[in-house]
Amino acid sequence: MKLLFEHVQIAEDRSWKGLYRNLQAIPFEWHFHPEYELTLTLGSQGQRYVGDHIGAYGDDDLVLLGPNLPHTWHSSNAKPPSASQGGLRAAEAALQVKGRRKGHQAFVFWFTADWINSVCKTMPELAGLEKALRLARRGVQFDGKTARKVAAFAPQFDRGKPADQLLLLIEVLRTLLDASDLTPLASDRFDAALPDHDDASRLGKVLDLLHGSYFEPISSAWIAQNAGMSERTLRRFFQRHMGSNIQDYLMGLRLGRAASLLLSSDMPIYRVAEEAGFQNLSHFNRQFRRHRGIAPSVFRKKRFEGLATPASDKAA
Repeated sequence: MKLLFEHVQIAEDRSWKGLYRNLQAIPFEWHFHPEYELTLTLGSQGQRYVGDHIGAYGDDDLVLLGPNLPHTWHSSNAKPPSASQGGLRAAEAALQVKGRRKGHQAFVFWFTADWINSVCKTMPELAGLEKALRLARRGVQFDGKTARKVAAFAPQFDRGKPADQLLLLIEVLRTLLDASDLTPLASDRFDAALPDHDDASRLGKVLDLLHGSYFEPISSAWIAQNAGMSERTLRRFFQRHMGSNIQDYLMGLRLGRAASLLLSSDMPIYRVAEEAGFQNLSHFNRQFRRHRGIAPSVFRKKRFEGLATPASDKAA
C-alpha cells in the first residue's frame, strides 16, 4: 500500500479519459497523478482519503481532485489496507461485479490542467469553474443535489462517438456551476506538490505502517524505527508532506474507521471502539464527541433515521 504514481493515458483523439468501476468493494489504493479527476461514487459508503483529509462518504459522492493530490476511497466492506496488494488496480480484478448487478460504482473523469484551463479561457460560460479548480488543489466535495444531477447522466457516459462524449463532459462541467455548496477536503496547510522519488517512497512506507497498524497501540517511536528514521525526522517529514502531525492523522484513521462501522453495522459501540484501535470506551466517546460534535450512539441513531449525512472531517 505505497503511495503510487498513476500514469493516466488519454487517447490522442480525446480531451479526457473516463473509467467505470463496478466492484464488490472499493479497495484502498493510495495514489496520485498530474491530471484533474472528477469522481462520482454511487451505491457505496466507507472512508475517503484526500491529502490529510479522512472522512466518511456515502451514496452520491461527487469530488473534484487537483493535480498530484494523493487520494483513495475505501468502502466499508473492503479488506483493511495491506502492503501486499501489489500495483495500482491489482486488487480490482477479483472484485469486479459480474453480470448486470450493481455493486460499488464509481464514474471517474480525468482531464489535464492545460485542457480545462483552456476551456475556461475560451468558453466564458464556463469561467465560473475556476473557483472549483482552485479548491480542487485540496480536493472539493460538491453538494448532494449536484451529485444527483451528474448521476442522471451516468447511463450516457459510455455511449456515442468521442465528440458526443465530449459534449456530455461539457454538460457535466456546466452542471458543476450550479453547485450550491463546495466543501474543501484537505487542510489549507496541505502541500499537494509532487514529492520526489525518494520522499514518495519514504512517505509510502510511513503510510503503510499507519494504515496497516492504526487499530493497534502504536507509537511515533515504533513508526520511526520501522520507517528507518529518527522520531524528530519523522515528525518534520510527515508534517511537511501531510500537513498534519502523526498523532492527529492516527486519530483521524481511528475515528474514520469507527464512523464507518457505526454506519454499516449493528456492532455494539464498545466493539466499534476496540475495532478502531481505542483502548477503552470512555476515551473513544470523548474523542468522537470532540471531533464529531456528537456522541457515537447519537451519530448512529441519526444516520439510521436518515437525519445525518456522512461527515467530511479531516484529520487535523
